[in-house]
Amino acid sequence: MNQFAIAAMGGDQPGIVAAVGEALLNLGGNIDDSSMTILGGQFAMLLVVNVDRDRDSLDAALRPVAERFGLKLEVSDAEPHPFSDQDRDDYVVAAYGPDRGGLVSTLSRVLADVHANINDFGSRLGADSTFAMWFNVSLADDTNLEQLRGQLDAAGRELGLDVRLYQAEAEEL
Repeated sequence: MNQFAIAAMGGDQPGIVAAVGEALLNLGGNIDDSSMTILGGQFAMLLVVNVDRDRDSLDAALRPVAERFGLKLEVSDAEPHPFSDQDRDDYVVAAYGPDRGGLVSTLSRVLADVHANINDFGSRLGADSTFAMWFNVSLADDTNLEQLRGQLDAAGRELGLDVRLYQAEAEEL
């Protein structure tokens, strides 16, 4: 079996997930990992799949689906993640406060500086202009958590954010 990463994006409409899933099933493929969302009316899908075909065959099988739904499609070889062999723990960084520029970039810089790997990120702007964001991160076992909490708290205070760091439970990931 070969592993591939698939990215598809376009205007949201019913049936996209079913059509992609059926095309993969017809190839004997299996979805190992996925993330899908709708932002601003745009549907975005990221998949990691295993299939006993080459990249060009997989692309050719998915291309009619992409054309039917008006999707941009990218099929790439997937490689093992560089952190997959390291001892790492999963954490959540959650933050909320008044919306303003620099919120995401500032907290993600703090995380990057301690070599945190951001596995998932989401954000929402509430009706009252409260911005909420969450990072699911993977930290090396030797990460100094108290120091990281201090750095996140300091960045949060500068931005007017309430920031929390806690170990993730399996159902949160």
